[in-house]
Amino acid sequence: MIWRQKREVLLSLCLLNLIASLSLFCLQVSRSHQSRDQCHVKVTSNPFTLVHGSKTLLLNAFYEHRVAKASVRLLGIVRREEDTAQSRCVLCCHDDGRLVTVVAERNTHPSHYFFPYSTGDFLCQIPHGCQPRYCRLYIYLFIVKMSNYLLTCRTRQSSFPLNFTVCLTTMFNNYNNVLQFIQAVELYRLLGAQRVIVYKNSCSPAMEEVLRYYSSQVGLVEVLSWPVDAHLNVSSSWLPSLSPGDLHYYGQIPANNDCVYRYMYQTRYLLMHDADEVILPTGSCVCLKHGENANYYFDNNVFPIEEKETDTRFNRPEWAGLPGVNFLLHVLKEPDGSGYTTGKLILNPRSVLQMEVHAVQLHNPGGHTVKVSSWHGRGGFLCGCSFIHSFIHNMKLPS
Repeated sequence: MIWRQKREVLLSLCLLNLIASLSLFCLQVSRSHQSRDQCHVKVTSNPFTLVHGSKTLLLNAFYEHRVAKASVRLLGIVRREEDTAQSRCVLCCHDDGRLVTVVAERNTHPSHYFFPYSTGDFLCQIPHGCQPRYCRLYIYLFIVKMSNYLLTCRTRQSSFPLNFTVCLTTMFNNYNNVLQFIQAVELYRLLGAQRVIVYKNSCSPAMEEVLRYYSSQVGLVEVLSWPVDAHLNVSSSWLPSLSPGDLHYYGQIPANNDCVYRYMYQTRYLLMHDADEVILPTGSCVCLKHGENANYYFDNNVFPIEEKETDTRFNRPEWAGLPGVNFLLHVLKEPDGSGYTTGKLILNPRSVLQMEVHAVQLHNPGGHTVKVSSWHGRGGFLCGCSFIHSFIHNMKLPS
């Protein structure tokens, strides 16, 4: 009898101990999950974020593993004359929620076309034991006015979801070249493009309808909002003498760099050009013999808008009501006599540290640019086939 009572007491104690152990385990697991999400911060959703105490506009933050010490690179638009030597990064370590402050090294990109603002980036070394999930930038002298925003650090991917992506920067001045845009997009679909990225500032209702169709129904186009004119007096040309302002061509160069970093681990190759240009292969692929770190430069060709092809195969009556240029009618080219380097590029974005409109300004070690012979490819307004007939015929655009 006494033994039975002792056994029952012992079993009760074991049961209580088991319950306590399970409760403690669940609490530890709960705390563990909470520790993974300790960065309870307000994350900005704006495309541009002003840094208090400066004129810097931040765009994005990215993990940067291609430097000697792992870092976070914050990409932005900076005023070239401004002294931001006192810049600091605040990193939120997602494992425990620590906020760590480190020095931010500013790099002002050299291509600015004589405008007061240019592309810039801030490199912030990641301290040991921190895996930053969010970060922000502040000026040391203005710490009292430090913003409460934090940018998400975009991480490195282990594989490429896409092989070939087209980046169009920037669409502005109520862009309305609908027909040529459709022709170019359909041309790139035939050539194997899996995604077309459009940095859009403004466009016409008809163009908006086209973008909506390609993004929501086809799934080919991704539109990124680019309201840079809400923050700066932007120029609509490439020189201040042609169109005064703070920044070149509605921020085309910072948009180019943002596209390179944003899609660095989303795509194997990235084609960079304007919405009114195309690059068309005319021969066999040259990519393999130059290695995977090569970038490719294509010379520009001018196709005068005054000269038209009379062949009616490329002048469909269904297209008559669409605004824009039918580039299939412009097949007579002339060399670019401007004296400037005006070609465009196909990039391996992982080999690029800085780029401008027509060139890679700074390669990652091992990266290089190859000039493509006209036997292999051309840039400019180029003819194709009547492959866009079915889409344009069936699509209804606002009048």
